[in-house]
Amino acid sequence: MKKTLLFIILLGVLTWGLQAVDLDLGLFFGSRSVKDSQIRDVYGNGTAYFPYASVNFWKGLFAGLGYEGGYDRDGKIGLYQEDTSLKVSGLEVFVGYRFDLGKVSPYVKLGLGNYSYKQVVSGQTKVDDKKSALTLAGGARFYPVKGLFLAAEIKCVPLKVKPMAIEIDLGGMRLAAGIGYTFNL
Repeated sequence: MKKTLLFIILLGVLTWGLQAVDLDLGLFFGSRSVKDSQIRDVYGNGTAYFPYASVNFWKGLFAGLGYEGGYDRDGKIGLYQEDTSLKVSGLEVFVGYRFDLGKVSPYVKLGLGNYSYKQVVSGQTKVDDKKSALTLAGGARFYPVKGLFLAAEIKCVPLKVKPMAIEIDLGGMRLAAGIGYTFNL
């Protein structure tokens, strides 16, 4: 939490006094894949949502903060097919560049996410841990009217964790559609 607060303060200091600062508020929703085949066989792929806020502070450069949630899956595991659940969520800070081409704006962004993952088997917590990972995303925005935008994004999250003796990959691809609004400050 201290890192997040420090980031918000630094972001405010960097943008204070600049001309034409834009604040974007948006929400993405879409599919989330799991790269590890054993985890995917038990829990499957799922969905994810990503509310975020970002500040466009200089000629297409932007920085922001978002939260990924929504992957909360149940399954059966082991020889005795015990009930199990897996939940993965995380807070992400990101920077990027948007190419403003009129009504369409393609963009790329690089982020750092701090993800928590929790696995419960037969009512007992087996794994409850956190891991940080870099993220890479690209997408495009479409502005049907001034301020309002629709967006599509693809994001890669390599999230290799080692909760026990074996390393597993909880990362994967996110394909999402979004909606948001740009406030000109």
